[in-house]
Amino acid sequence: MTWALEAGLESWGPIARAVPFLIGVALLISAGMSIVRTMVIPRITVSWLFAVTVRGTDAVFTSAARLMRTYQARDRVLAWSGPLGIVAALIVWLALFLTAYALMIFGARDVSITAAFLQAGSALLTLGLIGNPGESATLLDFFAAMTGPAVIALLIGFLPTLYQAYLTREARVLLDTSLTGAPEWGPEFLVRVKMLEGEDDLPKLFAQWTPWAAQVRLTQTLYPSLNRFRSAVSTRNWLIALMSALDAAALSSAISKDAPDPRTVTLLEEGTQAILSIDAAEIGLDSVLRLRPWERRLKTTLSVFGVEERDPSTPRQPDALNDYLPRGMQAVSEAVTLDSLRGQVPGTDKVFMSYGRRESTLSREDFDFALDYMASAGITIDRDRDEAFEIFRRMRGRYESAAYHLAQRFYLTPAPWSGPRKPETPVIWPTLAAKLPGS
Repeated sequence: MTWALEAGLESWGPIARAVPFLIGVALLISAGMSIVRTMVIPRITVSWLFAVTVRGTDAVFTSAARLMRTYQARDRVLAWSGPLGIVAALIVWLALFLTAYALMIFGARDVSITAAFLQAGSALLTLGLIGNPGESATLLDFFAAMTGPAVIALLIGFLPTLYQAYLTREARVLLDTSLTGAPEWGPEFLVRVKMLEGEDDLPKLFAQWTPWAAQVRLTQTLYPSLNRFRSAVSTRNWLIALMSALDAAALSSAISKDAPDPRTVTLLEEGTQAILSIDAAEIGLDSVLRLRPWERRLKTTLSVFGVEERDPSTPRQPDALNDYLPRGMQAVSEAVTLDSLRGQVPGTDKVFMSYGRRESTLSREDFDFALDYMASAGITIDRDRDEAFEIFRRMRGRYESAAYHLAQRFYLTPAPWSGPRKPETPVIWPTLAAKLPGS
């Protein structure tokens, strides 16, 4: 490569020197835009460069984890993915800045490409070992000397932001482990609350999850790296905890004939939108890399939002969930979904009306087992089981697909009702506080 750049360069003249200079300028702008979009601008936008780095780090650690035989061993390997992804991004950014300044110096001065890289590295890392005042590239040395510390300073400020969001997220998970179990499971949540004689406080408990779900939705769509930061204990996870709270809220609403408490419905809405938004952001990360056609991105995004394409000639089936929720809550539920879709796909209203609501894939056997377990703890099942199952699977269908996709993507703890894993992993059950049916 070096000889190709240098061979006969003097006979080409200034125009030949301008080509590497312009390539260097393009690399400088690309690297600068990438780092600003990632760490400065508070928008759900991911640069192509950062997407490549994050997904590349994912691929390396996922491949290494597959070599392990147990979930605990794989979890220990994957725990490195998130933090080292940030370090890898820093290295890539600095390497691009180094290459950019080296090409610009090479284009501005009559030096070899090796000398240009040495001078750029000396300036970028503020070593000051190479380069003489008064030369034509001195201004580039000054810019490089400002760039290196600026990138490192941005990262130093970025890491505390990430870890503060991480600690806030994990504090909620740890706080509610006594109720949700470890790993977390929705029916166990209801059973432990019942055994502690706090069943009347369920809406209040659900309300405590709502601001946390909103915070997780905000931080983890802005900073995709946080999705890869695992809990300190292998049997705990933020997504599994949120799923357990949503499952508990859906179950408590499905088995009761009373109108649901607005705080319960609010948790279901905010928690669902948190899972859907985070999964949509992850799909957006893939779309940046794969350059998916618009139609395919549309169907994929709608898929994770819990809706699927239906035959226009088939009449829309009555929705048991809509019959159950008060009319005002029905309208709010649909408005929230449309608001979340807006910006993800164009023509939101028309698109949404041409799609049908997806239902949960949870089996009736698993549902009945959970009801039997809850009944053994003294929880009253007011509603007919067939009707309760119909309502529950429609409620859960809104967030199940996206939650399963995230759980598989990051190979989260294989808790009950959290979907399959690849490689196949046995389900890890929490310690059950009540007796199992028939025991």
